[in-house]
Amino acid sequence: MKNAITRRMSTVVYTIMGLLLWTTDYGLRTEWAEAHSQEATVCIKTYTPVVVDGKLDDWVRRVERADWAARLAVTKGDVLQWIRAVPVHLNVLTSRVEAGTVTAKEDLAATVYTMWDDQQFYLAAIVTDNQVVSQHEGADIWQDDAVEFWMDCRHDAVTKTLTQSDEYQLGFSPASQYRTRAMAWAWRNPNTEPVIKAMKVSSSLTPTGYIIEGSIPWKVLEGCQPAVGHLIGFNMSLVDKDEDQSWKHLTWSGQLHSDPSQFGHLYFVDEPEDLLPSDVFEGASGNSSLDNTMQAAP
Repeated sequence: MKNAITRRMSTVVYTIMGLLLWTTDYGLRTEWAEAHSQEATVCIKTYTPVVVDGKLDDWVRRVERADWAARLAVTKGDVLQWIRAVPVHLNVLTSRVEAGTVTAKEDLAATVYTMWDDQQFYLAAIVTDNQVVSQHEGADIWQDDAVEFWMDCRHDAVTKTLTQSDEYQLGFSPASQYRTRAMAWAWRNPNTEPVIKAMKVSSSLTPTGYIIEGSIPWKVLEGCQPAVGHLIGFNMSLVDKDEDQSWKHLTWSGQLHSDPSQFGHLYFVDEPEDLLPSDVFEGASGNSSLDNTMQAAP
């Protein structure tokens, strides 16, 4: 247990040190401090390319489970699965309901993850949604169930609308009984065609909603040059379309999802060997808060 606590503490320290490194190396520029939201999250580097298949197998590590006496369990297969990326929770308690009515996390919620390597930006979400509805294609998928990512690659929030060449709205919509394949699209940027062609997406249904996974090559995202210690303006939103055609929208950062001046920060860090995310907290029973989430995965 002591070792587990030590690993958890090192994760917290690592994240805080990373954010302090940003303020030291880049300077907390006055225009950034005024323009951007206070939301921030960390994007972990992966040294193993992610296969976009909607299963999240390569987002997971296996760790031996320990009891309160710090004795490692020796039963074969008694392991704890956890996502090696840092989670962001979108739900009615943590995020702004921008459209529609969301009364409970069981109706609409998501745990969102990002990772990166030198070639690709990887995104994934485990979504709780009581009705998975995707009926549109192409540029209209924003009207359906979807997870959206908003990027200000130069982190300068030049305007309050996404019109610059380094600003993007990226949408990933799952397959459902109405549309048998997942779809991805890009909007807002003056030149979205190469982005749309390069985006990959896959999804899978779960007992409580769906899992969606996607990737985009950095080479098609103008102004995005990830490196350890760099950061971009970033926002996330969750769209819910129900069978009665009602439409809901949750936003992570700011009052308006599409305003770069209200975006949060996505900070790029290396992958420490002892990273253990805050989701994993062993109780006396030996259970983890992530166990129930992962049980939904196929």
